[in-house]
Amino acid sequence: MRFQAELVTGPTAEPLTLAEAKKQLEIASSDSTHDVQLQSAIAEARQQWEHDTDSVMCFQTWKVRFRYITDRLALPKRPVHSITSIKYYDGANNLTTWPTNQYQLHINELRYAYQITLPAVADRWDAWEITYKLGYSQDATSVPAIAKRAMLLLVGHYFENRDMLVNESTYNRKVYEDLVLRYARSTYP
Repeated sequence: MRFQAELVTGPTAEPLTLAEAKKQLEIASSDSTHDVQLQSAIAEARQQWEHDTDSVMCFQTWKVRFRYITDRLALPKRPVHSITSIKYYDGANNLTTWPTNQYQLHINELRYAYQITLPAVADRWDAWEITYKLGYSQDATSVPAIAKRAMLLLVGHYFENRDMLVNESTYNRKVYEDLVLRYARSTYP
């Protein structure tokens, strides 16, 4: 079962700092000429990485809706940090919160607690609503090095090719794509 997740609250920080981007591009830390462009490139690189890897770097809140849920339900995107709430429309079509003792989070999967009985739910496409927090940390402290490296390559690519519509730097894109594939492997920590 694969469903589209909806962003509720975006990140309050980026996984890369302006200083890291400047170092990557060999721009003096005191040179603020390109700060606005670099901040934009950092956000664009994060968005591209998150899209390509179906992952989230810094904490964000997402919501997904299901007609029904199953034990071992894989939640879209990763890493899942915590489940904020699970709600369902009961038989009378009232939105009700499912008690937290009825389920648990195991890595990126929703699992039923031992010997539970699922509540009766309304027959709707959105009968279940799961709100959850994704990401490694509030800031960049726990973001994997491979992700940071890939995003730095993208920042460099975006900055160096900011005025070009064609003639992309294929080497940086190739290295970036290799890092995406390595990260996306199910065996990557």
